[in-house]
Amino acid sequence: MRIGAGLLACAVSGVGHAATPVDEAAVLHDTLPNGLRVVIVRDALTPMVATRLVYLAGSAQASADFPGTAHAVEHMMFRGTRDLDANQLNRIIQATGGMANAMTGVDYTQYLFNVAPADLGVILRVEADRMRGIALDPDQWARERGAIEQEVSADRSSPGYRAAEQFNAALFAGTPYAWRGVGTRESFDATDIGRLKQFHDAWYAPNNAVLLIVGDVEPHATLAMVRADFADIPRRTLPRPAGATAVPPLAARTLSASTDSGVGTVQIGWRVPGLRNPDTATRLILADAINNRRGALGRLSVEGRGLGAFFSYSGRHDWGQAVATIRFPRGGDPARYLADLQAVLADFRAHGVPPALVEAAKRARVKNAAFDRNSIPGLTQTWLTALVERGVSDPDELVRQYAAVTPAAVDALVKRELMPEQALIQVDLPTDHIAPAHDSGFGGAESFGDKPVPDAPLPEWAQPVLAAPPAPHFAPPSADWILPNGLRLIVRPVHQTHTILLRGRIHENTDLEEPPGQEGVGRLTAGLLPFGTATRDRIATEAAVEDLGSRADLGASFGLAAQTADFGATLALLADTELHPAFREGDLAIMRDKFVRAQRGFLQTPGHAFSRAIRSALVPKDDPTLREATPETIGRLTRDDVVAYFRRVYRPDMTVIEIIGDIEPQAARAAVLSTFGGWTAEGPKPDVTAPPIPDPPVANIRMDGEGRTQDRVFLMQTLALRQGTAETTTFDLGNAVLGRGFSSRLFQPLRGSTGYVYTVGSTVSTDKTRGMFSITLGADPAKVPRVKAEILSILDDMCHRPVGADELGRVRAGYLRTMPFADASLDAIALRDVGLATRGLPLDQPDRNIAAVQAATPERVRDLFARTLRPRDLSTFIYGPAPP
Repeated sequence: MRIGAGLLACAVSGVGHAATPVDEAAVLHDTLPNGLRVVIVRDALTPMVATRLVYLAGSAQASADFPGTAHAVEHMMFRGTRDLDANQLNRIIQATGGMANAMTGVDYTQYLFNVAPADLGVILRVEADRMRGIALDPDQWARERGAIEQEVSADRSSPGYRAAEQFNAALFAGTPYAWRGVGTRESFDATDIGRLKQFHDAWYAPNNAVLLIVGDVEPHATLAMVRADFADIPRRTLPRPAGATAVPPLAARTLSASTDSGVGTVQIGWRVPGLRNPDTATRLILADAINNRRGALGRLSVEGRGLGAFFSYSGRHDWGQAVATIRFPRGGDPARYLADLQAVLADFRAHGVPPALVEAAKRARVKNAAFDRNSIPGLTQTWLTALVERGVSDPDELVRQYAAVTPAAVDALVKRELMPEQALIQVDLPTDHIAPAHDSGFGGAESFGDKPVPDAPLPEWAQPVLAAPPAPHFAPPSADWILPNGLRLIVRPVHQTHTILLRGRIHENTDLEEPPGQEGVGRLTAGLLPFGTATRDRIATEAAVEDLGSRADLGASFGLAAQTADFGATLALLADTELHPAFREGDLAIMRDKFVRAQRGFLQTPGHAFSRAIRSALVPKDDPTLREATPETIGRLTRDDVVAYFRRVYRPDMTVIEIIGDIEPQAARAAVLSTFGGWTAEGPKPDVTAPPIPDPPVANIRMDGEGRTQDRVFLMQTLALRQGTAETTTFDLGNAVLGRGFSSRLFQPLRGSTGYVYTVGSTVSTDKTRGMFSITLGADPAKVPRVKAEILSILDDMCHRPVGADELGRVRAGYLRTMPFADASLDAIALRDVGLATRGLPLDQPDRNIAAVQAATPERVRDLFARTLRPRDLSTFIYGPAPP
């Protein structure tokens, strides 16, 4: 057992301040006698615990003829264990809030839970049961196979996915990374329980797993719980790893693919070593440096020689990929953009990457390590990256590796790995007609007539999740001021790290604020803000922020992240650039031309036509939401138009700023007054509230989706609900019964019992004047009529019968348990407050929602659904092949 200090505490020479140290008692490492590696990290930001149980086996441990085996086992882990049937497991997940998921990667598979601290013991017991063995019932596999095949169908119906699949297969040819880890229809139809059991028994062993627990826990007490649940699981003899296969160097070649996107893409890719390679830190710094907007690659986009240019490195254990990408307008000549991209890369090979960009990349990686500690999910992912992907003991080692990278090492890697004779080129070309993938049909159950299985009571050890949790409480901010110029400033001191975040939002509604004939001026205005002020151009502004190792975002939504010592300087840069843009004619001409070309392509996509058809069916023909920028309206925009829009819309009395982190309220107020205090507004406030809409007629619209074999289905209806009311919260609770989690009324019959869909969900959205209810799913065309009929039956039941008391109790418990998870990161807290304030809602709205949830009864839920929802009047929108 080892107790560690977490993130790097020592300063790193040459890159500024290092990450904030963690309390030495906050991190505990241990390895059980059976080989299970356990890491526990205490973070008491909010009452939440994230567990990640990672098995070091993924699609690479499957075989080329059964590529989806790992993925199938992942799904079956939610179909019951030896001690829990599927219904019991689903009810546990429902009662704990439904924050459960899993992901199959190439080299590992992870199982995720986010739960309240009181529920950690139950979740650990569930994970231990699943490690011992899963039920693997043939009937359950028949149902789950249908759902997985729908997942595959959704991927195969996306031309973009198929293009990426082709690129990946060519880049990693000869390795296990070449085949599709999600699997194929044919492989799932040939997969049986025996194969799944063999994979689980071979790889799901404690000595092949890492258990990471992050959140509001006491490490030693938590380790005792882990030992009690996992220590008696025997270690197993793992399969001998396959011997390394010699993979020939990648030969230069060019591929093409069709896309339904509004823009085309040119990619140049290289197969390079993976994440366990000693040069991984250098490779990541290389990617960040080349991707810097101040470099030659960034200038391609800024100067109008592309609609976006990027460089990235992503890796698996053994192999990775370095990819340079440039986007071009629909109808453009890809050869021109490929030549520009190749010229930039050739210059990097010949002259190296500018050392200033390398140092900026190092500084950002080192300083940004502190920002991860402002988020339980972010901290969890940081530890997961270190332990599982990079194979080191903690994130400190990664920070040290980044700090040690030199410009010379970066240049050597560029010359060694980004060679043109080993580059794979792919051009994704927009086209009007894309043939669907030619795959065989689906299996899966075909009847809604399954006899319901009586709910067995939960075992005694799981009973605690059924207890009603205490009502959470959301603390108010320490300060909430309206400054003399009308700007609202909210401050929350949180001294968890020596970092400060700022989130700001100007309440803008382009549908109402853009003058007729100037549609697109709001987007153009925001796009020009990063180009600097009259005294500092884009390059100088970005260099100043990078020299601090800070982050800054501009636009109607703006913000920053900085270490405490850098906050004042970063805030001054942000305010100067946000409030005093130069709007130079040359920059405007370039950005205007880019937006014209991008919008022309977007308007030609079938996806745009479909979303336009939905909007047109749901709102009156003169509704402002139907306004749309065109190449003509964008092309006519002048600097005077942009300046007028900026002065009219970017105003302090329509702005909310929250500062959260290592700062006291008065210091935050003084800083904002010195930077934003001189900002003034002229004239009356603009109207940003959309008008109410009448109930539209019922619509039934289907549109062909290019290249699709699966239908994307939307069932939608306007609602007489408005934001911030107790009725809306009560409806949202009922909607959780309907569509949230594995035990929901939509999920169980449409996926659990039949496998007709992979995902199905229902959402409610409201504002001051409008409400909308929608159900979204994907299904084979032949199944759509039956799926819709079942959905209408479920909705009728919600409107005519009270929800079961036990069912509502479980959903309510999960709802209340997970509400505090909204405070699991400082950024999420700030965004919530700014969003509430911008929408005119009180900051104690979460507490009001809690009161409404507690007051809800089965009868109230039923009556509200009956009064507001009209199941037989749902409009149906189908994107894809016609159902028979």
